[in-house]
Amino acid sequence: MTGVHEGQTMTELDDLTRAVTDNTVAGGSLFGRTVARIIELTLEPLRDAEPQVVRAELAAVSAWANRTKPTMATVRNAVTLALATADATDGSARAVAAAMRDFVARSEKAVEALADGITDVVKPGARVLCHSNSGSLRSVLRRVVGVIPDVSINVTESRPYRESRRLVEGIAESGVPVTLFSDAAMAVAASRSDVVLVGADAVFADGTLVNKTGTMPLALACRYHGVPLYGVTELAKVVDGDPAEVQMELRPGSELSAGWELADSGRVAVFNQFFEPTPPDLITSYLTEDGLIAPAGMLAAYRRSLTT
Repeated sequence: MTGVHEGQTMTELDDLTRAVTDNTVAGGSLFGRTVARIIELTLEPLRDAEPQVVRAELAAVSAWANRTKPTMATVRNAVTLALATADATDGSARAVAAAMRDFVARSEKAVEALADGITDVVKPGARVLCHSNSGSLRSVLRRVVGVIPDVSINVTESRPYRESRRLVEGIAESGVPVTLFSDAAMAVAASRSDVVLVGADAVFADGTLVNKTGTMPLALACRYHGVPLYGVTELAKVVDGDPAEVQMELRPGSELSAGWELADSGRVAVFNQFFEPTPPDLITSYLTEDGLIAPAGMLAAYRRSLTT
């Protein structure tokens, strides 16, 4: 990625780029919005540049984004929109920047609207189980603890970053009961819950849910215990294309094995796959900005959303 131009104030661009690279952005929706903002900032000094210059810079930042976060559908869709806008406007940096601002605004509105349908899913007194951290989940959980009486929240830790702890920080302070389970105790957590809510980093055309590793065994435990599992996601996370093109991101093994001399010596390999697919038959439904949608209906709903 290039994106550095003489005279440009780089603080925000540098900070956002580092956050994406270091995986410190909270959730797929925010990753997409962050990349959209990075594209806008990258093209800001090129508002009056020749089309070929804009296209070259956009190609570089797009390749970086897709390479850095290969699993995130929002990143993929932001990049696709930017490239399509450049093609349709003869490489207009102004038009691409405007499209990125619109992408961010639509995403923020969609995530806020996710919570509108939560009372169809979570009932008074429910024990709600979540895995990992997500802007969509935070939006929904704020509504849950605010309007649904007598709920309690269970979370599995979501190693290696233990993102679930960040998910419930504000909720625990509200006085709602919160219980943390180890990832190894997913089946136990499922058996002690009434409904499961997970985010999504991508949704394939057939309704397959891609989320933080651990979601698949959690879904299997839910199936065994008869607990419904809902994917909470904005429609912008649907991949309208070949799922084979979406790589499951691998993170450094050191995130799992830091301080373990045997792994540090190279005698033990560490496999740290950060995301995994969960098949649609294990997903009860998706909770989206358009309400509850069956897994098989997600692609059509996404396509409709592009025309409104």
